[in-house]
Amino acid sequence: MKHLCIATSTTEVLYASRYYPGIMHDKTMLVEESQKEKLSSKIKKLFDLAFIGIETDYPDAVLPNKKPKGKELTKRQKQQNRKISRIRVKVENSFAGVKRLRIVYNVCRIKRDDFIDLVFDVSCGIWNYYLVNSM
Repeated sequence: MKHLCIATSTTEVLYASRYYPGIMHDKTMLVEESQKEKLSSKIKKLFDLAFIGIETDYPDAVLPNKKPKGKELTKRQKQQNRKISRIRVKVENSFAGVKRLRIVYNVCRIKRDDFIDLVFDVSCGIWNYYLVNSM
């Protein structure tokens, strides 16, 4: 089971998509969620390598540089990847915080999609509540 999430560099989860089967590609999920209308052009958007080719839809998208086959990345590309990684680590930590509620990542025997979405939304809300109260 997969969800698309939008998180800030302060580890707050802003948006969680509906449930998708695990075999669906991330870029396809983004197209189906039609985030193009929902994402502001004023903010920087960081994607991982699962979203290669998204630059056509989002010209301001930032992706890490992929190592060419049989070659190495340049020093500048490695520095850019490090900068991106420093931000992405915080975003990935927010996803880990959501998954602390074990029902999100353990196998759930309840097969209703609306219930799975509700559980994920509640866990995102609990994570955001934790962030607000821990500061």
